[in-house]
Amino acid sequence: NSGKEVVAITRRGDAKFLRERANRGNLVAALGRRARWRSIHIACHGLLHRQSPALSSLALSPAKGDDGFLRALDVLELDCAADLVVLSACDVGRGRVRQGEGLMGLTRAFMAAGAPRVLVALHPVDDEATQVLMEHFYAFWRDGKTSAAQALRLAQSKVAAAKPRWKHPYYWASWVLWGLSD
Repeated sequence: NSGKEVVAITRRGDAKFLRERANRGNLVAALGRRARWRSIHIACHGLLHRQSPALSSLALSPAKGDDGFLRALDVLELDCAADLVVLSACDVGRGRVRQGEGLMGLTRAFMAAGAPRVLVALHPVDDEATQVLMEHFYAFWRDGKTSAAQALRLAQSKVAAAKPRWKHPYYWASWVLWGLSD
């Protein structure tokens, strides 16, 4: 559902990469097209590397010269000038706590690369519920009156009320916002 999710949340004029175009080269090129982005949304598979969180990655499409994985180490080399980064993928909000350093992983990498807030999932997530959650999140957040934290809370409430089985926290509670509320 990641393609459906991206189509549902993007608007006219947004940079959008689907299937084989959703690769690291296109992401890096898009990041350089603006001085600052309102949001960067990456919907894909997340891979948590428990022993070495710097190797945790987002599975993008492979392109010539790369394997398709955007690792936390790679993110640290990016200029991620965006008000918000959304990593719509399983487990990407997790990492390893290092004494004196805090949580190491993809969330921290995006924040170190310039994002003041990162929205991530702490556990595996349901594709359909995630798509609905993201649609609601952006509907609330884009109005300019709702903080990212409030938009997330409202979107989680909408998902919990959308279908009887989605009342269970598995469908909405995994999502957390790291960094600034707004």
